[in-house]
Amino acid sequence: MDQIDKNIAANLKRIRKSKKMSLDILARKTGVSKSMLGQIERGESIPTISTIAKITNGINISFEELLYPPTASVLVIDNDKLPIVRYKEGTYQMHSFFPGEKRGKFEVFELKIEPGGDCESLSEETDNCEYIIIVQGVLTLKTTEGIYEVSAGHAVKIASSGSYCYQNSGGSQLILYIFASHGSCWQ
Repeated sequence: MDQIDKNIAANLKRIRKSKKMSLDILARKTGVSKSMLGQIERGESIPTISTIAKITNGINISFEELLYPPTASVLVIDNDKLPIVRYKEGTYQMHSFFPGEKRGKFEVFELKIEPGGDCESLSEETDNCEYIIIVQGVLTLKTTEGIYEVSAGHAVKIASSGSYCYQNSGGSQLILYIFASHGSCWQ
């Protein structure tokens, strides 16, 4: 049994139990026999693509939810070990708390901008949204609509359909947390 098969077995059992379904109910919803589902959950049978499709369609989950390794219910992030996503020496550095995952619809970043530094908008895609929390300093946000000064303790929501720039016009380091959502901003 390889890792994907182990993932499918563990995920199918976890998802079925989280939805409070017996194997009988799962079989009715998916069109896959109860005995086959039991064998898959125990890792005794490797499901075909067709069987995986029946399962995911029957209980309305994505292929990824069944195939990817199960994740822990709690994940502690070590700030010292975060990957640097963007960096411009003496100007800014950006870390990714939660990099975009195939299953995720958002990413979380920490952006530190030195005095006098700036950083262009994160997203190159349209129809995304960024939620920005100013932790330290004063953000000068330059957009096509205008210039906004936002101080620590405040937040900003911006559609990433146009170009904009994060700028630190103050005398101390600016720290922002940015939640980038992949999907329509104003729904």
